[in-house]
Amino acid sequence: MKSSLGTKRDLAYALKQMAQRVGEQSPSVRGSDWRLATVTAVGTGTVTADGLVCRRMEAYTMPLVGDLVVISQSSSGNWRAEGRIDSGNGTGWQSYTPAWTATSTNPSIGNGSLEGRYTRLPNRTAVATVRLAIGSSTNIGSGTYVFGLPFATANDIVEYSGTARLSASATYIGQVTVGPNSSSMNVTFPTAATPASASNMTNTLPVTLTSGNILRFTLTFQHG
Repeated sequence: MKSSLGTKRDLAYALKQMAQRVGEQSPSVRGSDWRLATVTAVGTGTVTADGLVCRRMEAYTMPLVGDLVVISQSSSGNWRAEGRIDSGNGTGWQSYTPAWTATSTNPSIGNGSLEGRYTRLPNRTAVATVRLAIGSSTNIGSGTYVFGLPFATANDIVEYSGTARLSASATYIGQVTVGPNSSSMNVTFPTAATPASASNMTNTLPVTLTSGNILRFTLTFQHG
């Protein structure tokens, strides 16, 4: 049989281990803490990361499931999400399918391709890029074209512009523009060299689109 002294020693060791485990799990004992976590759900002003509901800091905008974030805990046990390290499980760039509409008849992609990519940078900055390839069964619709962003621009007074390139019977260089608080972009191309002028892209401007034509454009903007 184990001696009384041995029993007391085992009991003391067990109590020490229990106290250590409790201390490791209690913020009031160990103090504040931070770590990396992956967002699994988005709430109003909160995100759930690794099973913990965390309040979002004001700078952490446009949260998405899959964001890799820094979360920290106060000594009272409250958790907060301080900000995104990277989006989409660390891939940085994300895919999206831009909406493609027209003011008269909406186009349809058919056997062509319409692909978008975007990334979010610090200070509520985002970059979106789009590639539209016309296929033999693509319906180009009619009217002024409008393309969708992955999320809206900031609601302020400024507008944003980027570059556009259409490879068709010739190469056409233009711009892509978007206003404040908007998720729709217009692409513009020159209509004349003298005087210099430009109009929004349509199914026939700057040229009637046909199979094999490729439109590319990129925009940097502040998101909401």
